[in-house]
Amino acid sequence: MRCSEEDKTTLGAYMLREEANHWWKNARQRLGAGGVVITWEMFKREFWVKYFPADVWNRKVVEFLELKQGNMTVAEYAAKFESLSAFSAFSPYYNIVEAEYDKCVKFESGLRPEVKHLIGFSEIRDFPTLVNKSRICDEDGRAKINHYKVVNNKRRKGQDRGKPYEDKNKKGGESVIP
Repeated sequence: MRCSEEDKTTLGAYMLREEANHWWKNARQRLGAGGVVITWEMFKREFWVKYFPADVWNRKVVEFLELKQGNMTVAEYAAKFESLSAFSAFSPYYNIVEAEYDKCVKFESGLRPEVKHLIGFSEIRDFPTLVNKSRICDEDGRAKINHYKVVNNKRRKGQDRGKPYEDKNKKGGESVIP
């Protein structure tokens, strides 16, 4: 929004509601004692200490480092990846142009093997393109699996009609002699 540092702090404080607003009133008195101007960095630091303690921070770091696609679709995996990479610990690194290559490598390494196998040889190092191509491979693979499930279910139902060479006049395992 191109705000000054003081305006950022004012705007940030304005967005706080209920308990967070009460917390800020107390923190502002403590931080601003003696006429100290509260900077945006001071505000952020206090906010993170209060609402995002070190143990939660560390869990988010580990969650990102260990992130794998698993049962998620590529779209869900990409959304989770973006959310965690926007997290302050990684944001300064993964969200700059110079880190595009590393961001792609990290994303690709978490893809399920069947998607990574199809996409990996391309060495796509433009993140939006990598996500899009991975999503297409994932959706095509899921469609293929669903297609074969339907075909196999139809075949199984057809087997219930008996074997084509079986004597239709048999009853209880005995042959009926005409």
